[in-house]
Amino acid sequence: MKNYQIIATLGPATETRIVELIEAGATGFRLNCSHLSWEQLSRYLLRLEKVFHHVGNSMPVWLDLQGSKLRLGLLTKKLIVEKGEIVKFIPDYNDKNGAIPFPHQPVFREITHGDTMLIDDGRIELKVSKSSHEEIAAVVLRGGELQSFKGVTFINKLPKLKEVTGRDRTFMEQTSSLKFLGYAVSYLQNAAELQLFRDLAGGKPMTAKIEREEAMQNLVEISEIANVTWLCRGDLGTNTNVFDLYHYERHFAKIMAMSGKPYLIAGQVLEHFTHHAAPTRSEIAHLGFLVDLGFSGVVLSDETAIGEYPIEVVKFCHDLFEYLPER
Repeated sequence: MKNYQIIATLGPATETRIVELIEAGATGFRLNCSHLSWEQLSRYLLRLEKVFHHVGNSMPVWLDLQGSKLRLGLLTKKLIVEKGEIVKFIPDYNDKNGAIPFPHQPVFREITHGDTMLIDDGRIELKVSKSSHEEIAAVVLRGGELQSFKGVTFINKLPKLKEVTGRDRTFMEQTSSLKFLGYAVSYLQNAAELQLFRDLAGGKPMTAKIEREEAMQNLVEISEIANVTWLCRGDLGTNTNVFDLYHYERHFAKIMAMSGKPYLIAGQVLEHFTHHAAPTRSEIAHLGFLVDLGFSGVVLSDETAIGEYPIEVVKFCHDLFEYLPER
């Protein structure tokens, strides 16, 4: 195969199909730690070790760490919010008395009336109507189904990361002996934040996830510390003007090409493939365009984690990269 990377996110759709993903063309894997308990993560890592032993070769596995990204807590039942509805958030990990869990107590002190709240890459939008240290009330402007651990963004409110704490630190410490692992850090603002994680990584490779305008502004410095960089359009499109995504893609590729390091595209790469047996024509054309910009490959998320055609989407990427001319 030509020198392109296909990173497949593992999830319920592929936990037991790792060998099939490799045979289809996957060159590495991603585990989203924000959606996994330590017990679940351990199960994936043990399965990967067994597969690598079976095939006689290990492959890169990226643990995607939360960084300063905000997420919902655990929802114990299906919850659909509708336009005009008023919903309440509490600073707990678990839902309680109909309130939505949002385990980020410091944020409750910063949020004010009128703030815009986006959930799940902007699919759900709310306007804060009331806030206190114990509760946030918000009006639903654009409804949908809420799911556990989905990302949350407040427009013009940027949490700052001062140290690696909680689950991220625990996961890094408990996986330090696995040689095939690297760490991907979410929601970076600058190189200093990435350095906090590199200092704990024990020499393991680091991926910088570019999801904020601040990270785009600091891309040169971030790329100097990172081994690999991903342009994550889902959160980037939520945190910036979505009409600027084309500009950001070109600017990102220009800067990263000068770095000489691999850079990949992530976020809704072939999203149509999640529930359909083929991509859209526009997805195909855009992926070819990104290859022309020098992108080193793709990071597949929902397509392989929860999608209905995880093996097919990996094979499609492999076949497309084989068909395209060498860069």
